[in-house]
Amino acid sequence: MIERWLPRVRPRPAADLRLFLFPYAGGGATLFRNWSDAFPTTVEVLPVQLPGREERIREPAFSRMDALADAVAQTLWPLTDCPTVLFGWSMGAALAYGVARRWEIMGRRPALLIPAAHRAPHLPLRTSPIHHLPSDLFWKELAGMGGLPEEALNCQDLRDFMEPTLRADFAAVETRPLVQPRTLSCPIAAVAAEDDRTVAWRDVEAWTETTHGTTEFAMIPGGHFAVRDDRSTVISQVRALLRRASGNAGEPRSSDRTSTID
Repeated sequence: MIERWLPRVRPRPAADLRLFLFPYAGGGATLFRNWSDAFPTTVEVLPVQLPGREERIREPAFSRMDALADAVAQTLWPLTDCPTVLFGWSMGAALAYGVARRWEIMGRRPALLIPAAHRAPHLPLRTSPIHHLPSDLFWKELAGMGGLPEEALNCQDLRDFMEPTLRADFAAVETRPLVQPRTLSCPIAAVAAEDDRTVAWRDVEAWTETTHGTTEFAMIPGGHFAVRDDRSTVISQVRALLRRASGNAGEPRSSDRTSTID
């Protein structure tokens, strides 16, 4: 069961920290291909493969964030026996938050949550939902966001193939219930992309209001798909955050300090 969610893992027996990676809407574990090479052997890098894509293309994608977070949190729970860090980009940030919250309730607080390129969970949508739109309008909205390959936009067969998963992912994000601030106790380091036209940096910075733990906010170059287009910059930022997290993984975090990473 757990292997379906983690098909691209390189086991690291000497690891003392596990880094879980969650992709954007429509993305799969290949988004994080070779990330493991960029981290020391003390970090086990775990790209999470969600249903409805790549090896799991025959499985229906979840259209409700709570149900998806429940499934991920329960399945990956056995891997929380050492300090964990959750990194999510765009939709993946919302999912990482849901998993972190569940693990805290279950009794194991993550060492760090790194939400990137997504609004904080207590903020409403700034744009109209698109998951329910007719197909042509749905794809028109997706094209306006950028990031989709031309072959997907111009090939009807490929669009028909991709649409169920994309529509489910957007439904999961757009129907996710709002939460109250300060729902977590783990530290948070929120990351925004400077040229992101999809998510305002202030909405990303608002993640610092989500926890009673310590908080940081980082701005990196690039747009909404920087995790794909400028992988080295994103990895460098995550590595810097992990260096601090691994040094304090076992310490209680109760302050409410916010700082900025240069």
